[in-house]
Amino acid sequence: MADEQRSAARRRQIFQAAAVVFARQGYHGARMDDIVKESGLSKGALYWYFKTKEELATGLVHQMLSAEKHGMDELMAAPRPAAERLEELVRGFARELTKDPDKAPLALELLALAQNIPDIRACYSVHHEQYTECMRTLLLEVCEAEPDAHAEAARRADAAALALASAVDGLTLRWTLARTAFDLEEKLWEVVQVIVRGLLSHPAA
Repeated sequence: MADEQRSAARRRQIFQAAAVVFARQGYHGARMDDIVKESGLSKGALYWYFKTKEELATGLVHQMLSAEKHGMDELMAAPRPAAERLEELVRGFARELTKDPDKAPLALELLALAQNIPDIRACYSVHHEQYTECMRTLLLEVCEAEPDAHAEAARRADAAALALASAVDGLTLRWTLARTAFDLEEKLWEVVQVIVRGLLSHPAA
């Protein structure tokens, strides 16, 4: 068990170093030697766990998205009204992104790798599907509809969930690239409220 804990701690140490280097230098500008230096480990220790930069980036994506999935699962299982959980899902995402100035650039850098690295593409694809499904489930609950609601209610919930997930992605990109700073958390929640009001204006039968 001690060896497993030590190995897990080393992997976390390497991921933390890689996250810093990828965010500041970009994936293509980063060298494994830069990550070795940032981690404080030996080159041999780094290569023991990750043979290539691509393997390391893929592992980092899996680690980041697994942590996000764990948080979503806990939130979905919480005994709280759906409206509160929906708000926390959106606001929590924004808070996590904005509290660390390196996190948004890192996320964009890693997402761009999905274009050429199939495993990263698959990982992001599954995660986005899971996030959208959480949105759909909460929206149906907000509208007091059953998970297997009739076709029209389900169609509207699907469309609203996709709109919300797209709004999160789009506003995050805009916030990352904006010349003038704005409050991502508040803007995201404003957009969500508009979409939810539209959904509630046509309640499920």
